[in-house]
Amino acid sequence: MTKKKKKTFAAIHLGSESISLQIVEFSELQDIRVIDETSRRVTLGEETFKYGRLSFQTVRDICELLRGYKRLLSEYQVTEYRLLATTAIREATNQQYIIDQIQVRTGFRVEVIDMPQEIYMKYAAIQRSMQAQQVVRRQDGVLLVDISSGGLSITLWENSAIRYQQNIHLGLIRVREGFEPQERASSRFPQALTEYIHSTISPVRNALAGGSPRYLVITGSETKLVLKMLGRNVKERRLERISRTEFDTLFENVRLLKAPQLTKIFSIDEASAELVLPTLTLYQELLLLSKVEKILVPYDRFLDGVVYLQVAEETQDPWLQTLEEEVVGLARSLGVKYNYDAAHAWQTEVFALQLFDKLKRLQGLRERDRFLLRVLCILHDIGKFVCLRRHYFYSYRLIISSDILGLSDEEKEVVAIAAYSHARGVPDQEDVPYSRLDRPRKVLVAKLGAILALADAMDRSYRQKIDSCVITQKGDELHISVSSRQDISLEAWTFAGKAEFFADVFGLHPVLERKA
Repeated sequence: MTKKKKKTFAAIHLGSESISLQIVEFSELQDIRVIDETSRRVTLGEETFKYGRLSFQTVRDICELLRGYKRLLSEYQVTEYRLLATTAIREATNQQYIIDQIQVRTGFRVEVIDMPQEIYMKYAAIQRSMQAQQVVRRQDGVLLVDISSGGLSITLWENSAIRYQQNIHLGLIRVREGFEPQERASSRFPQALTEYIHSTISPVRNALAGGSPRYLVITGSETKLVLKMLGRNVKERRLERISRTEFDTLFENVRLLKAPQLTKIFSIDEASAELVLPTLTLYQELLLLSKVEKILVPYDRFLDGVVYLQVAEETQDPWLQTLEEEVVGLARSLGVKYNYDAAHAWQTEVFALQLFDKLKRLQGLRERDRFLLRVLCILHDIGKFVCLRRHYFYSYRLIISSDILGLSDEEKEVVAIAAYSHARGVPDQEDVPYSRLDRPRKVLVAKLGAILALADAMDRSYRQKIDSCVITQKGDELHISVSSRQDISLEAWTFAGKAEFFADVFGLHPVLERKA
């Protein structure tokens, strides 16, 4: 057997509280070895949340540190890397200047990712770790909660599908900075903090009412702080388990203590001590949302997820399909939330994917576009929940305003505008921001919208009359031969009405034929 050649890859995270680097060597997803890693604590999040921007001196310090990381990459002869920036850079008003200065001073290209992408990478790390360790069974529900300095993410996973996902601007430093120092020193602060957090996350309560998670999985920078206060070894790369009784006891013992007392009792620095109460209060409120049996604290971090996804994509590991199906499960849950017609969405998806697979090779479509098409087929009609008149517009609005784990803001915009265009063609008015898209995304919107329009037309009656179809290309015509035992006149007429849009986009005239 030929031994697979080893490759190297570096993941760098420009985060709110640290700037971290991980260098790995790999041949496949099951063979990843960390060959070096380092991290430097920073206060970027605190500066952004307080002033809205990062100072000139802070940017210079970032560049100086990244130059050191670049030398390390050179020593290991690493040429492939991803440098990802999250909340602190994402929310800084001078974001574009920071990115430019980093590239000019260090040569590094910075990717600023949005919150759903960030959470997806953390989710990928945790999902793979728990799968490998066989910690959670397929039927076990898991409430995954990630708390960073700037945000809170809540994800409900049940039966190998994501049932609910919500991202909230309720990070620990953001919470702390929401109260003045004298307010935090008040004896009334614990009660006010509890009420503040409770009111902010209360909408989540109804969304989780139908779920029954067995485990609460907590991740984020302050999980180490909680483990340290419980007397656990925070340096080992392993999964930690905390019972509800253990956590409740800790919460009751510290909730009325002031920062100086916490510093002395638990041997933690003052900055960490100020985050203890917001951290534990937030976890306590989340525990009250569910009846979980145990709290799990995985070691895996954001950088691990970046590495896993990079390696999986390079090696085309089947694990990516598992993740895709879980995200598709979230799209279906959104459909249920807005009373979508599941049978119609499924039929539309089947026909759309057949069209996509026939067109993919010659039309420059990618596998990622196929995934976006699946999400589009599931959600294209959800606007009917709001209003039947101009439902395509409301489908756009609902999609663009939803958090869809794993989709970037740009991808979500493509899906939302394609949902609009399948009914109306390419937008030519101010309803949707089509004009601001770059040319490749405009073309992708048109292609996905045109495919969806034909597939949707093939079930225009919402009665799933067509049993199957076979697609063949004959010159400049795309023949779609269908089998049906019912009258499909409505489908045929609607299909003919959508054919011109499809022909304009793909240069192929679609023809619907009924098998004899």
